[in-house]
Amino acid sequence: MHLKNIGIFVLLLAIIVIATLINGTFVDPANLKTLVRDTSLYGLISIGVAMVIMTGGIDLSIGSVIALCGVMLVQVINIRYQKTSFETHIADTRSEKTADGGWQYYVLLENPPPSLRDGDRLVYRSTTGESSINLVGLDISSGSSWIVSRDSLRLIRKGMKVRLDEIQYTPPLIACGVVLVFAALLGLLHGLLITKLNLQPFVVTLCGLLVYRGAARVWTGDDQVGLLGALSQFKSVVTGAAFELPIPFIGKISGATDSAWGVVWIDFPVTGVLLVVVAIGAWMLLGRTIWGRYLLATGENEQAARYSGVPTGSVVVASYVACSLMAGLAGILFTLEWNSVQPNSSGAFYELYAIAAAVLGGCSLRGGRGAVFGVIAGAAVMRCLYKAIVVLGIPQQWEMVIIGVALLQSVIVDEAARRYQENRRLRETR
Repeated sequence: MHLKNIGIFVLLLAIIVIATLINGTFVDPANLKTLVRDTSLYGLISIGVAMVIMTGGIDLSIGSVIALCGVMLVQVINIRYQKTSFETHIADTRSEKTADGGWQYYVLLENPPPSLRDGDRLVYRSTTGESSINLVGLDISSGSSWIVSRDSLRLIRKGMKVRLDEIQYTPPLIACGVVLVFAALLGLLHGLLITKLNLQPFVVTLCGLLVYRGAARVWTGDDQVGLLGALSQFKSVVTGAAFELPIPFIGKISGATDSAWGVVWIDFPVTGVLLVVVAIGAWMLLGRTIWGRYLLATGENEQAARYSGVPTGSVVVASYVACSLMAGLAGILFTLEWNSVQPNSSGAFYELYAIAAAVLGGCSLRGGRGAVFGVIAGAAVMRCLYKAIVVLGIPQQWEMVIIGVALLQSVIVDEAARRYQENRRLRETR
């Protein structure tokens, strides 16, 4: 393993240890859960941009692709309501305190229809005409109560007459597939402009950053768009936990438990499983296939690789397709996580986080070098730095300063290591 790849894991461990020594809540189970989830999401786009960097290119359009794909997901799902003839009355309303200290609000209908599902809405008469409340989800414990928001519960009362409007939308898997194909086409466009027209990657993707962000704002009229109360089951599966992971000693440090080993169980998210699958696939591609050697050879010396028979144009195009595909996947996951997209700010600066994670993880901006698991460690470092700033009470205005300094130091170390290796090879040759 390259010395720099070992260094990034040491840096990650150092950040965790120092932040924990200063404030033990840094390893609180809830904070660790958030760290794993965020690292998974940012790790996906970091792996994508690392593929491009390894070829000697750059992609500045990632954040805008995330925003555009998020907007596209909402538009393709196309949530709408169909008026029905079903009418009933509110049988009862109630509120209960949840295990985490919050509150959950429920409404019980008289003779609810069997077709009632998440996202349907109840329409009732008010002083200003017809108004509606959305049904967020079914209370599994009772099987008959429907979850609503606190504000909705204030607007209705027992005995009120309501009408059902059924929610309609495109199946989410089909919508996600359409968005991923669209993202891949954007990457294909980038690759073709760079390889066929010999345009600079910086210029092509900078134009993409502007065009895609502008397109997202035009498409939505610069307004926030969201999934409302729809797809709650699909969202809970995609953004939920795949399994629980035991971590010893953390409970004693954070005060979460006083058991002998201090074991706490951390939810490992579905997005984390996706990251593991993508990372293993990328690792096998780079280290176990001829295509991976082509990728690194193209970044090391494109002209020499072309003379050696490497299809450098196809390699570059494929890297940009992979990068945009990961950005599109991240756009879907972020949208499901947020439940909405703000076209003028969603995904802003994410390309910088991804590039920083890739460089910290061992990718050389000159191309020809990179390690997948080092990139994931780089993404984890970026998120740990952000969380440390929050937990330690450092003003968040320092976030960009700290990240910029970390990236600058990484580039300086990379350049120093490159020059040292060149001088050593020169001395050995002499």
